[in-house]
Amino acid sequence: MNIKSVWIIPAAAILLGGCGSNDAVEEPTVKVMARQTGLLSTTTVTEITTTEAVTEAAVYATPSEIAALPAASQISPEQIDPANLSEYFTAEAVPDAVFSRINGVSYHENPNISLDDLRYLRVLHYDPAGEIRTGELLCNQAIADDLLDIFRGLYDANYAIERMVLVDAYGGDDDASMAANNTSCFNYRVIAGSTTLSYHAQGLAIDINPRYNPYVTFAADGSAQISPENGVPYADREMFFPMKIDRNDLCYQLFTAHGFEWGGDWDTPLDYQHFEKPVS
Repeated sequence: MNIKSVWIIPAAAILLGGCGSNDAVEEPTVKVMARQTGLLSTTTVTEITTTEAVTEAAVYATPSEIAALPAASQISPEQIDPANLSEYFTAEAVPDAVFSRINGVSYHENPNISLDDLRYLRVLHYDPAGEIRTGELLCNQAIADDLLDIFRGLYDANYAIERMVLVDAYGGDDDASMAANNTSCFNYRVIAGSTTLSYHAQGLAIDINPRYNPYVTFAADGSAQISPENGVPYADREMFFPMKIDRNDLCYQLFTAHGFEWGGDWDTPLDYQHFEKPVS
C-alpha cells in the first residue's frame, strides 16, 4: 500500500487529488496515539494522493513523558519505543521536587552522606500481573549505573517486581514499606535492633520484593523473628512461590555479578530481600 503524502489537520472535509475529480468525498480518518493518555484519538486528513489505504503509525511516549508520570503508573507496551529502551532507565541528581518529598523523612542533614552523593533513578519494571510499571529509586551515585543495568536486565526478562516507590510514600517506615512488598533503596536509618547505620543510610543497599523475601533474626533460644509480619509464610525457603529470591534466581545472579552481597548468604541475620555493595 502506497501513501505518498498525508497532512493531518482538524479540518472537516477532504479532497482527493490526482483522481480526475473535485467532488467532495467522505472523510477518511487516521488514528494517532495520544502520548499523555495512551488513548487513541482520530484526526481528519486533508489530502491523500491514493485511496488505497491509510496506515496507522506508531507514536511512542517520550522518556520525559514517562518520567513525568507518578511512580507505580501502569504503562501500555505500545507507549514504549523498543529501539530506545535504555532511555527509559535514567539517573540524575536529586530534583527539587523529589527533595521536597524526602526532606525530613528518608533524608536528614547528616555528616555521613550528602544530597550530592545521591542519585534519583527512574526505571520500568513488570508487576506480578505482567503489566509494565514505572519505578523510582534513590541510591548512592556509586551504584547508580549498576542498578540501571540490573533493572534493565530484569525488565528484559519480564521479572516481576510488585512495587517500586520511595520509602517516603510510607513515611520512611521500613516495616510499612516491606509489608507493602515495596522495593526500595535509600533510607537514612540504623540497622533494626542496633545503633549502627544501615547500608541503606548510604544508599548502598536495596531490598527487593521484601514481603516474599523476609528479614529473619534469631533469639538466644533459637526462635525466629520475621519481618514483615505478613512475610512469615515465606520464611520457609524450601517452598516454591513467586518472587522468591534464591541462588538460582535471575535477581540474585544479576546483583552478585555486579559485586553485590546477598543477605540470604549470611549466617545471621538472614535477609533474603537485601543486596548491598561495599564501596571504597
